[in-house]
Amino acid sequence: MLRASYVLAVVLCLLTAPVMGAAQDWKALTRYDKNAVKTQLTDRFVKYAQIDTQSNPSVAYVPSSKGQKVFAKHLAKELKKYGAQHVKVSENSLVTADIAATSKNPAPAVAFLAHLDTAPEISAHAVKPRVIKHYDGKDIVLDAARQLTLNSYTAPKLTAAHGHDLIVANGGTSLGADDKAGIAVIMTLVQYLYDHPEIAHGPIKIVFTPDESTGAGMAKLNPADLGVQYAYTVSGGDTGELMTENFNAKSFVITFTGYRAVRPGLAQNSAFADNVLMASDFHTLLPRYQRPETTTDKRGFIYVNDIATQGDTTTVRGIIRAFSDEETAQLVSTVQNAFNTVKSMHAHAKGATLAFRDEYKNMKAALPPAMLQLTKTAMQAEEITPKEVSLRGSTDGAVLSAAGIPAPDIFAGIYNTHTELEYVDADVMESSLRTLIRLLTLWETQKAL
Repeated sequence: MLRASYVLAVVLCLLTAPVMGAAQDWKALTRYDKNAVKTQLTDRFVKYAQIDTQSNPSVAYVPSSKGQKVFAKHLAKELKKYGAQHVKVSENSLVTADIAATSKNPAPAVAFLAHLDTAPEISAHAVKPRVIKHYDGKDIVLDAARQLTLNSYTAPKLTAAHGHDLIVANGGTSLGADDKAGIAVIMTLVQYLYDHPEIAHGPIKIVFTPDESTGAGMAKLNPADLGVQYAYTVSGGDTGELMTENFNAKSFVITFTGYRAVRPGLAQNSAFADNVLMASDFHTLLPRYQRPETTTDKRGFIYVNDIATQGDTTTVRGIIRAFSDEETAQLVSTVQNAFNTVKSMHAHAKGATLAFRDEYKNMKAALPPAMLQLTKTAMQAEEITPKEVSLRGSTDGAVLSAAGIPAPDIFAGIYNTHTELEYVDADVMESSLRTLIRLLTLWETQKAL
């Protein structure tokens, strides 16, 4: 019993010693002029938002839009301006750069990531960002003719933004907050470190990825090439949010092959087989209580993305999302059973195939508790209350975590993503920046976790 108590005491000392040391050495470097920093963040974001980087899932190449190439080159130029080393833009517009360590301590290398593209669901052409200084708490009209308004119903977090500086679009487009807000935070961090060489930190890797929204961009990155042990994506929402869990994701493709080269009036007692009906039957057999619009919180879902017919073949494409392995397996079984039922219902079908593909995994098990505690400590040191959240989606961090580089997601002031109602809170962006700076000073005292 005595030995167990001794071991526990040693472990607690090891965990708290770096934090105490960082507090003693801290020189109030985040006590800067917040208004000046908010202006810098806002100006950066507004400039970035006007570059059309909407991704396109219907093409097979990466990046899927020309604007991502333009944006990648712009960021590379900016990184070089502020002292980044080994700045590279790959043929797929993957941007990587190094920030050299300023500490003599053997601190682990840490990466910060954000993505270039904006959501494919909504146009990013000719975005017109509008800055609202010192938000007064009233409704924000984006498009009066269409009655498109931000209010407590369409934007529940808006009530907490009273007095903050907000950035919105004018309707008809996304704002590009996801994830140009994250890029603005990271680039402002790069400039801040350049302007303040007295900040001691370990080696830093900056990574901007293409086509995160389509899931194609990370396939162009070899995690081993980053040379880091830990990473953070910066693409979250509200102040203090630390995304530590995401969906398990699978996709499926089904083909139904029929025989429609029969006059409909003579179809009875013939070889006629309707592949369109097969697809319709399959879709109908999927339980409605397992659809996206009927699930929330930790419940997963099945969603058919597309049904396309060409001649005698109909292709069904869909996705499965669930937090646990158990529910993932159950939803896979549901799809399989519906498929088998359709096959048994259509004896004249010429063929039917079903294939599943793994897309990404829940990162939860891959995140070291000590890393999460260090991140929470950085927030708390800046008087920010950490809030662990589960994301009904994913980030590039899920791919990195599965590859052995744990990468939780840090808040960036992004709200109402993938919609015309998207907006950014510059005050939350500034809090994110302070968190990253404080994080680096804590990592500087670490050898490993």
